Amino acid sequence: MTNPSDPGHPPRSQAPGPAGGPYGPPPNVPGPRPPAPDGPGPAPQGWTPPEQAEKGLLGSLLDTDFNALVTPKLVKTVYVLSLILISLECLVVLFFGLWVLVSTRFWLGGFILIAATPLIWLVQMLLVRILMEAVLVRFKQAEYLRVIKDKV
Repeated sequence: MTNPSDPGHPPRSQAPGPAGGPYGPPPNVPGPRPPAPDGPGPAPQGWTPPEQAEKGLLGSLLDTDFNALVTPKLVKTVYVLSLILISLECLVVLFFGLWVLVSTRFWLGGFILIAATPLIWLVQMLLVRILMEAVLVRFKQAEYLRVIKDKV
């Protein structure tokens, strides 16, 4: 098959056909939004993110319709607890490394433990943070989908 732009082919007609060209009428695509009353940019959308439920933790636990979610309220607490536990664990590793450095003849192992403690803390906190953010993103998606469903 040859390219239509080759010299042996007649040129295509550029004249617009009926109702918007040779491919038929354009789809129903809305035009640009009107400008905002206070500036040159487009007007803001009328949709705003959903507000958090006014129920407390106990009220959310006792909600049998599952309209109020408990997990997003617990994520901050779980994150703070994991921060405390990981920090305590790294302090234990640090003190063990100091003990190995001072008390035994394996001073290199103690030095490695002391040097690796901040890296251990950083990696564990990153993993916990990534997990917590993934959980929150999933719950925010559910909230936004509920708003979209309620609008229809």
